[in-house]
Amino acid sequence: MEIVTQIKQICIETDNEWFLNHSFPKIALGDLQLKEKFEKENIFTFNERVCTCQTKRGENCIRCYIETERREEFDKLNLYKPGNYDYEEECYSKSIWIIQDKIEDEIPGFILIKCCCNVIGVRNRFTHELVFACVRPKYRKKGILKNMVNRIPKEWNIWLEANEDVENIWKKCGFIYHTIRGGRLFYKNGDLKTLYILPF
Repeated sequence: MEIVTQIKQICIETDNEWFLNHSFPKIALGDLQLKEKFEKENIFTFNERVCTCQTKRGENCIRCYIETERREEFDKLNLYKPGNYDYEEECYSKSIWIIQDKIEDEIPGFILIKCCCNVIGVRNRFTHELVFACVRPKYRKKGILKNMVNRIPKEWNIWLEANEDVENIWKKCGFIYHTIRGGRLFYKNGDLKTLYILPF
């Protein structure tokens, strides 16, 4: 699949191959492949899937069908489940990709977002986690990252953890940071007036 191949190439070009070895990126790359498979079956609600049967096992429910396929596929990979699997909902964490439009047949950059993050102390305050963002070196300082961040829905309470080296980059993209024990927590959402961080 071309998109998956290009994402892997971007990671290699930017010395971020480590990213490809973590459990959630493996889930997210698998989601891209499954989404393509479902679209061939005329199922175009992969990202917006909602359970219509309310039992989480309905035979005629597209969300349940998708989640069953995801579970079977990702269980084969023997992935680390804590933080990546919702035992109550019986499904792997949902991924959302924001991929910059191609320039001369190549993807300049991408953002990977995890839905329903369940991190101690922040899970009730945020709806999404920005897991990773990467822009090919030749497209940097051209507004690519900021453009992708601007595509994140305004109603999301989104957070990321980052070190001091990239603090200014995220500030330029509209994120605000709070110092927490062991690092910095950045967040973006105009409606999030107060942020309470519990000790880790």
